Amino acid sequence: TFNDLFMLDVENKDWSDVDLAWGVPRWNCSLQLVEAIPAWCVFVFGGTADVNGEGRSGGIFDLRIGVLNLGEELRWNEPEIEMKKLDPKPMPREHSAVCYDPEESRLIIFGGWANKWLDDVWQINVSSIVGPPYAILKVEPPLGPVTGNMQ
Repeated sequence: TFNDLFMLDVENKDWSDVDLAWGVPRWNCSLQLVEAIPAWCVFVFGGTADVNGEGRSGGIFDLRIGVLNLGEELRWNEPEIEMKKLDPKPMPREHSAVCYDPEESRLIIFGGWANKWLDDVWQINVSSIVGPPYAILKVEPPLGPVTGNMQ
């Protein structure tokens, strides 16, 4: 089972073991790197989770989404996905294909395995996690607060 995280420094070609686990060990999950504001994020979807500590023989299909924030301080979040109670949800699964649509700020999930091969497509709005498709990072010259001079 896997619950470890390694990072590659591409400039020095050096691997480091990052001591930053997310929940229980899991495998066969799907990952998607997304440019977010203020820092890039790695989305982890589904997979099989070892919730009972039984190793690979006892895992269950998972539906959770984890987000690894790649800012100055690496940290995991398990965000609440904005859904209405009656909205349908995808089945827990492993081996899904995941891509990110920056125009709509959504993850698109296709298929996977849940004791049978699935051929469904789901979308999850992640705009509250990744931020807007624009950002004002700096104002030059620094003249003070921008208020619009409104009355």
